[in-house]
Amino acid sequence: MPRVGIPRAMAYYYLYPFMHAFLTALGAEVVLSPPTTKGTLQKMDFCPTDEPCVAVKLLFAHVRELLDARVPYVFVPSLVSLERGNFCCPKFIGAPYMIRNALANGTTCLAPVIDLYHGRHDWQESFVEVAYRLGVTSRARVLQALKRAWAAQEAYVDLATAHRLTAPEAFACLTTGRPPARRGPTEGPAIGVIGHPYVLYDAVSLDLIRILKGYGPVITAEMIPPEAARAELQGILESERLWNFEAQILGAALYVLRRGLVERLVLVGSFECGPESVIESYVEQEAARLGVPFLLLTVDEHTAEAGLVTRVEAFMDVAPAERPAPQAAYPVPGPRRAFTRVGTPSMGYLEVALRAALADCGVESVKTPPAGQEIIRLGKEVSPEFICLPFIVTLGQMRWLLEHGVDCLLMVGGKGRCRLGWYAQMQEAILRRLGYDFQMVIIDSPLPLKQKWGAFRDALKFVTRDKSLYRIVRAIYFGYHKMSAIDEAERLCHWLRAFERERGTADRLFRRFLARVDRASEVETVRRLRDDFRRAVLAVEREDTDPVRVRIAGEIWVVLESSINFELERMLGRHPDPRVWVDREICATRWFDQHILHLKSAMERKREIVRAAAPYLGTEVGGHGLTTVGLAACAPREGIDGLIHLMPFTCMPEIVAQNILVRVSRDLDLPVLTLILTDQTGEAGLETRVEAFLDLLKERRRERGRPDPRRVRLTI
Repeated sequence: MPRVGIPRAMAYYYLYPFMHAFLTALGAEVVLSPPTTKGTLQKMDFCPTDEPCVAVKLLFAHVRELLDARVPYVFVPSLVSLERGNFCCPKFIGAPYMIRNALANGTTCLAPVIDLYHGRHDWQESFVEVAYRLGVTSRARVLQALKRAWAAQEAYVDLATAHRLTAPEAFACLTTGRPPARRGPTEGPAIGVIGHPYVLYDAVSLDLIRILKGYGPVITAEMIPPEAARAELQGILESERLWNFEAQILGAALYVLRRGLVERLVLVGSFECGPESVIESYVEQEAARLGVPFLLLTVDEHTAEAGLVTRVEAFMDVAPAERPAPQAAYPVPGPRRAFTRVGTPSMGYLEVALRAALADCGVESVKTPPAGQEIIRLGKEVSPEFICLPFIVTLGQMRWLLEHGVDCLLMVGGKGRCRLGWYAQMQEAILRRLGYDFQMVIIDSPLPLKQKWGAFRDALKFVTRDKSLYRIVRAIYFGYHKMSAIDEAERLCHWLRAFERERGTADRLFRRFLARVDRASEVETVRRLRDDFRRAVLAVEREDTDPVRVRIAGEIWVVLESSINFELERMLGRHPDPRVWVDREICATRWFDQHILHLKSAMERKREIVRAAAPYLGTEVGGHGLTTVGLAACAPREGIDGLIHLMPFTCMPEIVAQNILVRVSRDLDLPVLTLILTDQTGEAGLETRVEAFLDLLKERRRERGRPDPRRVRLTI
């Protein structure tokens, strides 16, 4: 009988009945790692990086516990989607890949995939493969085991909701077969305690549930029927596409608040929890609307019991306010009305293309300011805790635009694995609470056409003042050419900076080119300017500098926003020794070519990157996480000497990628420098780290000799 370990972390607290039933139905002996102790916390260094939230670090620690017990298999499923049309958090998706890349002692990580996003059942084949590894070759037996597993999971949900049990209490009843204990009469106010069970019931919460039960009965998210919790989300745009576990947490919070089941509410999150930063604003808003005292508690492995108890005591001393008069839970803006000027947040030079497309439709727009300290302040003072830097900056830019004549904001949408799809509606709610009066236009993907074309068409028609589709397509075509020309010019600058005899020539040429492209009013003019710039670059006097090649990858916004990354590309390009040839293929044009135009060359490059990433990361985790890993894996054979990984603080997909890059770097002998950008990042500190990284590359180049000349050719 094979022994299979289940780490007591993350997915365990949601799907233990499912996992236990599946494995036992296959005849495996399930070994559960022991509860977290101080010794377990000391094993969190098994996690290769510091950035993951405490839940991920605890997963690594519990896997280490199983390794120390010489368990030959650990079972860590990749939870892509547990329901149609909805994803799980990127860390749940990437968890088994992070674990696999950390294992080095022969233990096997069994990582089946659950992916119900499209309503298909082909994901079941990954469970068939797991069963085969355990010696079960009958596919029918595996499918029967899956059926039993789902039945066990449903029994757990029914038990927890029928008897108001916490997850550990319900697990204990199912494991022992004993009925739940009869609850005696309780006194005092009911307290809602909302949060992920892998935080609430682990040692890092310092027995918070027990502490709060000292003040009265406690209601948690798993005690609320899922269908009832989901019903409460109906007033939130596209709420059916909120991450699966967070949807239950948020819906349960709204349920107990609106029905007066609690007199106060505590939201417990872990430091850096990405999805929690989204649901936080909705919970806090609803608690304030209903006059219910609200406490946000953030814990990690460093949280001290004395401080936590003091905060709870102070919170419990707060008297509930009188319940205010009923009002709409989420005020819905009235019908769209005429506007005068449009504004949109920036991402690199993409704003130049957007303003050009709007102008071609006769729509006036206001130029977006760069992400300076004032913009960051405007966004940070009203943003949720632990939200990522792109949200903060784009919100700050929105406030600035609204205060400088804009009355219509244009923002991208589209719910996926990362938080980007929630930016626009969260930002709209925040701005309306601040008293701004404006129109928010959210541009989402038109695919699939049957479901989404109508909303996409209507948004474009509104922001262009009902221009014809021909006029809109022509405007987008014009904007695309500006975007493409600028991206190509930047690529040429990356090359020229490495070889120019007179330093700064590339930058002077690019500044003039950018100003002329910005003023251009015809596609042919843009094409001529692009060709002229190319000729000018090739005419610059150059020298043989033997540059090192540095690839820049990471989250697209911080990669493209030079005001946030301290003009990293220019910093590298002006470095005297070694000279640096920057390689950065992440750009707006590449994204457009792959996701909208599906150009053959762009799609082939995408497939190449995915293939390169596959040994380390086998699925999309949102944003550019998979691309980051793939570009790193491609780097050595493409003549890249080192990789700089850029990510905003708390970025979920890039946290997964950063963790995996440790293994990629070791396997491929590729130096990797990860730069985590926040509003507190200083230019001097960042430049010092870059200098040290370049010194490393220089030394490696000296030891290995000159590179193959074919590695430093320019293809135009």
